[in-house]
Amino acid sequence: MPISPVTATGKGKAFVFGSKASVEVKTATGGTLFTGLTTIEGYDVTQEADVEQIKDGAGQVVGQVASNQRLSMTLNIIPSGSAYADALTASGVPAANGWVTISEAPSISIGGTANALNGDWVYSGGGSLKFTSSGKAMVTLPVTRYLDTGAMSGSASVTTLST
Repeated sequence: MPISPVTATGKGKAFVFGSKASVEVKTATGGTLFTGLTTIEGYDVTQEADVEQIKDGAGQVVGQVASNQRLSMTLNIIPSGSAYADALTASGVPAANGWVTISEAPSISIGGTANALNGDWVYSGGGSLKFTSSGKAMVTLPVTRYLDTGAMSGSASVTTLST
């Protein structure tokens, strides 16, 4: 479902406006929890890496090793749809090891990765639903996208471990 751009006019400098993107939320086994029934209120993206500092005998940092580069995003979604039943369906949080596919977001370079927002993101749990008596409902999903070559993707297979 194509996302129409946010229409706004400004005077003076140009600004990035809005949080355009399409989100599809998947269960750990790849089933669709909800898609196309959402309105994104916003998302916050942070670039991260595991960093080890290398020190010499005097305790001075002489090198640094960075690995496991990733983006962490918190999606804030307003469950919506053409009918109440559709909005209720979009009021869900997947089980851990689900994933989110983002498309139609602006092509932005983050952490050296071009078009970093679009693609599959891992959901490890920690999502929440917020309902109030006087306002909109909100689904909050923290997701991660690993950037290193060969790193796990959101759509990686899930294995059941047993003893």
